[in-house]
Order: sequence, then C-alpha cells, then structure tokens
Amino acid sequence: MKELLLFPEYTACLGLVVGACLGSFLNVCASRIPVGISLVRPPSRCPACQKTIPFFLNIPVLGWIFLMGKAKCCEGKISVRYLLVELFLGMSYAWIFWDFSNHQQVEYLMTGCFFTWIMTAVVVIDAETMIIPDRFSMGGAIAGVFLSVCFPSLHGYSLDASSMGSLLGLLDSLQGVLIGAGLLYWIGALATRCLGRDALGEGDIKLLGCVGAFCGWEGALFCIFGGASLGTVFLIPPLIWSKLKKRTKEDSLGWGVEVPFGPFLAMAALLYFFLLKDYFLQWIDQSFGALL
Repeated sequence: MKELLLFPEYTACLGLVVGACLGSFLNVCASRIPVGISLVRPPSRCPACQKTIPFFLNIPVLGWIFLMGKAKCCEGKISVRYLLVELFLGMSYAWIFWDFSNHQQVEYLMTGCFFTWIMTAVVVIDAETMIIPDRFSMGGAIAGVFLSVCFPSLHGYSLDASSMGSLLGLLDSLQGVLIGAGLLYWIGALATRCLGRDALGEGDIKLLGCVGAFCGWEGALFCIFGGASLGTVFLIPPLIWSKLKKRTKEDSLGWGVEVPFGPFLAMAALLYFFLLKDYFLQWIDQSFGALL
C-alpha cells in the first residue's frame, strides 16, 4: 500500500473514491441534521416514497447516473445535489491525494480533506436551510485548534522537539478564532444598527471562527472580503434579471431579501486554503509588514 501511494495516478484514484463516498455521507448529513434525524437509522430511503434504497443503487455518483436522477421504486425525482456533492468531493479529494503523493505531507492530506468536507457541508446545508449547525462551525473550530497543535505547519511552524511549534500553532489558531469571529460580529452589529434589522446570523460568525482556527486571522480576514465579493458576483446577475423580468415581490430576488452568507464564506475559505494563501500573506507582508 505504501508503494502505491508513491504514484500520483493511484493516489488520485483513491482520493476520488474516498471523496465520493464521503460526499454520499455528506448528502445524508445535509438531509437529516437540519431536521434532527439520526444519521444511522433509518437506513437510506427514497426522498419521495421513503422506501429503503438497496445498497447497489446507493453507490456514489454511479447510482445517480444509472437511475438518471429518478428513484427506481416510485420514479420520484432525486435532486441533482446528490450527484454534484459527490462529484465535487471526489474531484477535490483526488487533487488533494495527488498532491500528497508528490509532496508526502501528511498534515496537508488530513487537514485538507477535513476542511474541504466541513466547508462543503456548510455550503450545502446553509444554501438549502439558511442554517449552519454548530457541529460544523463550533465543532470545526475545535477540530481546527486541535489539528493546529498536531500540525503547526498549518500556520507556518515546524513540529520540533521543544514543542514550541505546537504552542505557536495553538496560539495562532486561537487568535484566528477570536479575531475572525470578533471582526464579523462587529461588522454584523454595525450593519444591523445601520439597516435597523438583523444583517448577519450567528452561524456566520461561528463559521468564521472555524475558518480562523484553520487559516489564522489572515484567512478569516480574507474570507470576509472574499465572501462578500463572491456573493456580489453570484447575486447581482439574478437580481438584475429579476428586475428586468418585472417579477412579483414574492418570487423575485430583491434588495432586503435574506440570502445565506455562509456558502460564500466557505467558498472563499477553500480558495484561500488551497490556492491564495501564499499570495495573500505576501501581500499583507508587503503592505503592512512594518506595522505588524
């Protein structure tokens, strides 16, 4: 097994399978956690008629494609969300495993997989229910602090015999939790004061604390502005379209309509963690290095 992990092609295929399977579990979580149903019982059921789904029809990705998005038992429609989540996590894990095979960084493999799963769960659940369960935000923050102690390289420190790396990783992670959640809390409080209505949910604040635990205060800061930018990019076009179509207030997206912010924060967090971290840290150092 160890020898197989040295070949990127094999590890990518392994990551694809692992990611798709965890994507299937994420779909279960997204459907059951918001309504308080156990993740263990009852077994997987048809969302339309509630009949138990046979294991051979519950294979990630392939099951949805084979059924063409329709339940075999009753021809009920199966949401494309199931397929997209499994595909996204499968491809994401394939890339993470492939990168691990090239660099052999166990900390990157473990934290990257866990962080991707948590953020994807937030995107799916918050987009559908406008709720971010505490087990993902607060639980994710606790996990981020723990992993920062085990793998201080998350925050740029080495794990040395003196244990200073773990201590510094712990401090940076806690700092990220407090600054990240605190910044978003005050932004939300000021916006609420100006608008005269709640402008930000507590779930978003706790989520940014989770991001800070993994990415430090710099990552949390990036996510505030990155999430707002992504929200603008995704929401302005349908807002303009709804105005052009002159739809009624009930079925249109307009100013003052509540939209979930968590998905955009989570997407910004993934972009920072995997692609933009070094660039953003370099920009901060060049722009504010003398002050920091």
